[in-house]
Amino acid sequence: MFDDTSTNNDRDLNGDSTARIADLEASVHRLEHRLSAYARLLSQSPIPAIFYHTDTLAIQQVNDGALSLYGHSREHFCSMTVRELFNPSAWMSIYDTGSEPQGDVWERELRKPINALGPCVQRGAEGRELVVRMTIFNFQFDGADGRLAIIQDETARQTTEEDLRASEERYRELFENANDIIFLQDLNGRIKAANRAAEFLTGYSRNELLGQDFAQLLAPEARESMLDSIRAHLGGSPTQRYELPIHPKAGSPRFLEVSTRIIYRRGHPFAIQGIGRDVTEWKISQRRLEETARELQLKNEELSKALKLAQEATQLKEQFLANTSHELRTPMNGIMGMTNLLKETELDLDQRDYVDAVSQCANDLLTIINDLLDLSQIGAGKFFVSDESFEIQDSVRSVIKLLSIRAGAKGLTLNYEIDVDLPVAIFGDSVRFRQILMNLVANAVKFTSQGGVDVRLRRVTGAILRCEVVDSGIGVEESIQEKIFHPFFQADGTLRRRYGGTGLGLTISKQLVEIMGGRIGVYNNTSMPGASFWFEIPLRSSPLAAL
Repeated sequence: MFDDTSTNNDRDLNGDSTARIADLEASVHRLEHRLSAYARLLSQSPIPAIFYHTDTLAIQQVNDGALSLYGHSREHFCSMTVRELFNPSAWMSIYDTGSEPQGDVWERELRKPINALGPCVQRGAEGRELVVRMTIFNFQFDGADGRLAIIQDETARQTTEEDLRASEERYRELFENANDIIFLQDLNGRIKAANRAAEFLTGYSRNELLGQDFAQLLAPEARESMLDSIRAHLGGSPTQRYELPIHPKAGSPRFLEVSTRIIYRRGHPFAIQGIGRDVTEWKISQRRLEETARELQLKNEELSKALKLAQEATQLKEQFLANTSHELRTPMNGIMGMTNLLKETELDLDQRDYVDAVSQCANDLLTIINDLLDLSQIGAGKFFVSDESFEIQDSVRSVIKLLSIRAGAKGLTLNYEIDVDLPVAIFGDSVRFRQILMNLVANAVKFTSQGGVDVRLRRVTGAILRCEVVDSGIGVEESIQEKIFHPFFQADGTLRRRYGGTGLGLTISKQLVEIMGGRIGVYNNTSMPGASFWFEIPLRSSPLAAL
């Protein structure tokens, strides 16, 4: 007989086993699903880098962020240990014995770099260095204890912070060492910051300046303008520039040229920054210059009045000289006429010598009167030159003829030479041409005691007539060659007493040449004693030259 009870028991046992197996399979399925979810979550997490490793330091799982950060493939990453991921110093700072996490979560920032490989770089090659913040969790995965590491890349932040610190240091260095005053004040005018230059100028220490109302440093009359500038800034006015008088703690007032601008924080006015330059010395110099300018203006006005009086006196003098010279001609002509009549009477030898002396003196005096009259007319602007046709040779010959007697009396030769290249007739003022030539030749005869005087005329540079009067006299010192053409100048008082004359002949010649558009000068001869006086005037041929 079969035991029904035993059979029933076996049936119940088999049923229970089947149920337990089904429950176990369901639990395994749920675990696999959960592990798959964990793996997907770990792989696709937006956190920069996540990896999981066991207590044996073998890396089991890693997300895409870690692959991008370190530059490894997933297969390569999962074949590594954590020790291989960090350089030795960073490894010791993380996983040494004394740094085990207290509790389930351990967070720290690593200022020492870790190794990362660039794309396609072989294992063990050293790439860029990173600074990271790591958060490590004690984590049990698939029944095994391990750690889940979350890594935030802090490299860019650290670089930014270092750059910011360097920028702040540079700003602080510029702020403190600037020659100009730099200050910061709040919107109520109280000083929040000031550099060393501000301490030096105001005489106040940094602690004394901070919190002080900036307006209290100003002269009373300037405080309102300072408040106006703050109001203008708050009203939207841009950078302003103005001048402020500063009352230091000790000493005389100083003047600042200040430029201010508004400082914003989160879009709202926060403070006012000012940069000031000490312009006290400049203002003192400017004031002195203004005083000097006023004094110069007064002196200029005085000089203008004096010049006007001098010009009026000169005009009166020239007018008087011209009138007097003109009036002197009439009696002088009478003296010369009566002297010539006296020469025709019967005179003994002594009387004839007396009459000749009077005649010579009259001629010399008339020459001086004529020179003074010409000079006064030129100075008054009443002297004009004519423009007519005349023959050069006739003008030169007439001068030579008039002075040949005087030259012969001194035993001098008097010759002239006209270049064949010159036209026979030219346009100009024949009277003034002869006057210039007469003055130069007479001057040469006067200062020549032996030898002779040569007159040479030639063409230079196409349209210029050059006339030279070459003598064998005493010459002219180089130091006075420019001065001898000045009015009333004579080289030496001894020469004046010896040779006579007023020195006006050369002055008149120079002014006549310049009126005619030319120039005049003198130089000493190099191959022989004496000097060469020359003048050049424009050369314009006359149609008479073709006749």
